[in-house]
Amino acid sequence: MPDVSRLARTLCALPLLLAPVLSGCVKDSPLTRAEQDSDARPQIVSAREYGFVRPAVDISGLETTSGGQGLATTTGGGDLWTRVRTGMRLQDQHNPRVEAVIARFKRDPRYLTRLNDRARPYLRLIVDEIARRGLPMELALLPQVESRYNPGATSSKAAAGIWQFMPYTGRAMGLRQDQWCDERRDVLASTRAALDYLEQLNAQFDGDWALTMAAYNCGPGCVANAVERNRRQGQPTDFWSLQLPAETRDYVPQILATARLVATPGQYGLALPPLPDRPQLELIRTPGAVELAKLANASGVELATLKRLNPGLKRARTAPGAQANLLVPAGSGALLRKALAQTEVVTPAAYSASSRVHIRERATPQARPAVAVAKPARTTPKALVHVVKRGETLSAIARRHDLGVRTLAESNHLDLDDTLRPGQKLRIPGSDALVTYRVRSGDSMSVIAHRYGVTVDDLQRWNALSDSRLDIGDTLRIYRHKS
Repeated sequence: MPDVSRLARTLCALPLLLAPVLSGCVKDSPLTRAEQDSDARPQIVSAREYGFVRPAVDISGLETTSGGQGLATTTGGGDLWTRVRTGMRLQDQHNPRVEAVIARFKRDPRYLTRLNDRARPYLRLIVDEIARRGLPMELALLPQVESRYNPGATSSKAAAGIWQFMPYTGRAMGLRQDQWCDERRDVLASTRAALDYLEQLNAQFDGDWALTMAAYNCGPGCVANAVERNRRQGQPTDFWSLQLPAETRDYVPQILATARLVATPGQYGLALPPLPDRPQLELIRTPGAVELAKLANASGVELATLKRLNPGLKRARTAPGAQANLLVPAGSGALLRKALAQTEVVTPAAYSASSRVHIRERATPQARPAVAVAKPARTTPKALVHVVKRGETLSAIARRHDLGVRTLAESNHLDLDDTLRPGQKLRIPGSDALVTYRVRSGDSMSVIAHRYGVTVDDLQRWNALSDSRLDIGDTLRIYRHKS
């Protein structure tokens, strides 16, 4: 089988005119075919899953030198939403499909308030990146549809981060993914990569942003085929005339409807709180590998804050043997740089020694429980999730499980009026108990999974781990069914 990252680098060197060929080639790759074969039902293959773009630009040049400058590329001032409105360029001509989504969204009077709260930490960063490239500001609302601006979001297909990149696409785009970090969850790196991709798609579709956004959702090959089919039949080839998957047909209207509500909230009886147009984050660069806990102790910045702003760091420490970028609260940069100068840099040798000790301990027969050889028990999906059936609504599912509909929606990062898809999986809050487990000598993924009656795959998904390697002292999140 071809090496995907090598193939990506080769394909990215070809002219953009070959993009339609590339999308078809990648879609038929062994990796994608294996995923499709895993489920007999028809699946939407997102552009996020198989689109190759140039690697994300190095972000080290954005580091600030003073505490108050943040990630700003403009001086700011006023309301950030005003900048978003001013930069909007897309028109939907009051399309009935957009109007239907607006009617759905505005039934929730707090829709824009919650959008504002979710976007607050990251919107300035996203807006500055879009402004720097001269792109339509409607793109700043795409993460609302993708992830509700949640860097920790993970889909059932393993797409991650606010822009929901699949693992192999992230690697092809230059987003690092290993035992130490997952840059798909790095807000700045993933934003730059997503905008790179959107620019490439837009060039492929001759500047048509509706087709571009559709391709981001269902794939450039899917959209190109639909366009060609209409062209052969003498029909219009605009987005609204294409036969596309139902999810994609709703995806673009959701973005445009959200943009319309942001542009003129009062027209629809909604309120959008002002958001100060000033940096919320700063970027600092570590001199080497550091542990967030030590940095927090030295600086006084809460460890929970550093973890929240850097969810791509899987072990709450940066990778050994290299400098790293960290996002920190605006105004704390100078303090944290001073703390970095006083914080012990973890050497690669120290990391390696820790790993060697752990391997020796786990290899000792006396330290390994007898159950380690047992086959991990499988979790019954219904213990933790509800699989949506055709015609079911949030309120109906909430009643069935004796829950408030808002509780169910918020537990699954949904809005009250979101349309559910058949086969969609919803976590039922209260059906699972969260256990925080600290790894001890002799532990392994299979041992811990067997102990709690879950699978190794469960542990890796819940903790965003790409392999089964553990270190003594690591903490794992484990959800187990309440009996």
